[in-house]
Amino acid sequence: MAELVLNGCRVTPLAGYLSALGAHRAVHRLLDSDAQGRWSQGVYVLRCRFATIDELNVALHASFEPESIVSPWNSGAGFAANGKSPAAERILQWVRESTDNRLEALRLAVAEADRVVSDGLRLGIADLWDKKRKPEVLRLCRNELPDAAIAWLDAAIALGQDDDPSYSRLLGTGGNLGRQDLSATYLQQVRTVLEHRDSLAWLASALDGHPRAPLPKDSPGQFDAGGVGASDEPNPVGNPWTFLFVIEGTLLFATAVVRRHGAAYPGAALPFQVAGSAAGFASSASGERPLAELWAPEWPKPLTIPDVAHLLGEGRADWNSRAARSGLDMARAAATFAVDRGIKAFHRHVFVDRLGQNPIAVPAGRIEVGVRGGVDLLAPLDRWRETLRRSDPPSDIAARLNALDQAIFDHACTGEPAELVEVFVALGRCRYAASRSGKVREAKLPVLSFPHGAKLLDQLRDVIHHDRELRIALALATSRDNAGTFGAWLIDPLLAGGLVTGLADIARRRSFPLATDDTVTDCAFSVRGARIAFERGLRLRSGDIQPFIEGAIDDERTAALTLGLSCVDWRYTGGENLPGTTSVSDPALDLVVLFTGVVPLDYVNTDGESRSLFVRPGHDWPSRLIAGQVGAVLRDASRRLRIAGVRHVVSVRGGSFDGRRLAVALLFTTKTSDRRAALGRVAVVGSHHTKLVQEVTT
Repeated sequence: MAELVLNGCRVTPLAGYLSALGAHRAVHRLLDSDAQGRWSQGVYVLRCRFATIDELNVALHASFEPESIVSPWNSGAGFAANGKSPAAERILQWVRESTDNRLEALRLAVAEADRVVSDGLRLGIADLWDKKRKPEVLRLCRNELPDAAIAWLDAAIALGQDDDPSYSRLLGTGGNLGRQDLSATYLQQVRTVLEHRDSLAWLASALDGHPRAPLPKDSPGQFDAGGVGASDEPNPVGNPWTFLFVIEGTLLFATAVVRRHGAAYPGAALPFQVAGSAAGFASSASGERPLAELWAPEWPKPLTIPDVAHLLGEGRADWNSRAARSGLDMARAAATFAVDRGIKAFHRHVFVDRLGQNPIAVPAGRIEVGVRGGVDLLAPLDRWRETLRRSDPPSDIAARLNALDQAIFDHACTGEPAELVEVFVALGRCRYAASRSGKVREAKLPVLSFPHGAKLLDQLRDVIHHDRELRIALALATSRDNAGTFGAWLIDPLLAGGLVTGLADIARRRSFPLATDDTVTDCAFSVRGARIAFERGLRLRSGDIQPFIEGAIDDERTAALTLGLSCVDWRYTGGENLPGTTSVSDPALDLVVLFTGVVPLDYVNTDGESRSLFVRPGHDWPSRLIAGQVGAVLRDASRRLRIAGVRHVVSVRGGSFDGRRLAVALLFTTKTSDRRAALGRVAVVGSHHTKLVQEVTT
């Protein structure tokens, strides 16, 4: 069997995709039932018994028989015979009066559709096209139309368990796009290709993409957002054959009334069609509103039409143990391999309502199928997001929620650690905005918790080295004592006062007598006080603490990251050192760092003797720092080191430091070598030759 590259049937726009399926289906039913098709580099490749496209073109043109496309349930299809759709009525009459053998099946379908109308009137349905009576008319159609016509009915409409029609957005509302009835247009194009002298040339153009004869100036409808005859479009819908193939291609997307979305969703399953999502769709036109989406699958291995019909009719795309319901769900299904085997990628088409005109299908990108790290770890977000959206939040919160959806979508498409970070930035901003709305608080959002902190940390490792705000946020979010996690201390103050003010208040609270249990150790404290630093968590290098106290970081982003990451359960992460460097000499920071240790610091004095330093900050330090008494606190720090036996400790003036930031620095635990380097810069010590004391890990 030869492989024919159908350059006229490209994967985008939607017209190209559907015409490829329609051409394959026409070859299957008319010429070669063993024909197979696959996608290669955005073009459909047909394997069949014909050696060339020219041979296929001649054979298909000679043997073409149209499908039984009739829509007696639509008033614009011409069966109403009320004079309101004269073109549709004329084309139906043409079919009724025809004698061409190729129209035999179509004539039968029209005759049976006429009988549906007469039976409906006989049964007392005065207006068959009243929306309230449509379920009855659809049941009549299913009972009386020939099998060949049922495929069109199944592709356009399905009745759910409550008899409420579910429409495939692919075919508008039951085969009706605004004022255009697709069945009537189909019949008109059938007449055109059977009677026009350029029909053979048009068919060749529809298959190989090379223009040969002028095309009729018809509207492309929703299938080609670029319009008829676009300069870069080899297969405009203005080609009558392309339109016929497009409609035939839609027959492969037959709907099925099954519980594909779980017991709580008794609706019709529309293959690879989901609710519209603004995430990942940057519309260039104002006033566009996403209505629905089609995720058109691309397969690299040859499939026969029965295989394609099974894939499209029973295709699986699951997210979080349920069928995907939105474009965002589809992106995450593709990123977790929760789709049918054999699908290489999806081409996303968003149906939009543009300024009240007929809907159009806008290509919105290609998403490859494959496991992308960290996507599954974000599943707990769904319930929280859905509850927030159902609360009908104010516009500012809705904007933050849309930004969160966009970040989730971007990460699902790439799997990049940097995109995962942005998810937590967006989550933090969304949480902050939601916390300020009384309306949202009344909605009682569920507790948000990501249970796999260790796995999440592994996903972030590649980007931690390059993101200082992320390192600071991780150090804060993972900080905890043996008694519990940091979240209870962190969230409320941070929401109320912002990053620096909120964290400084946490340091103040932890400095109260008996606010924290002290570290159990065999080493006696050189100077007692408050344990403000946390016993467990990821340790921040002093080279990151320094820009924090200097105000050289993005506070807003750090706060958002901290709020987002505070929802993660970090209990099973170790107490490792975050990447980074030791700070440059800064006497104020060096003094403060020496009071953040949770284990003794071994050092060697100038006499070569091994000593152990274990000092605590004063209970009043955070309050005094917040009040701006930086110089007094630093002098007290020097005094405490001298009392502990450290020789030649420097005296530091307050300088221009922000006391609140120095108070926050007391919360951070840092690496032993950073503390030892700090000691060597503010006091005179000897060379350290003894074994380093290992810090306690989780």
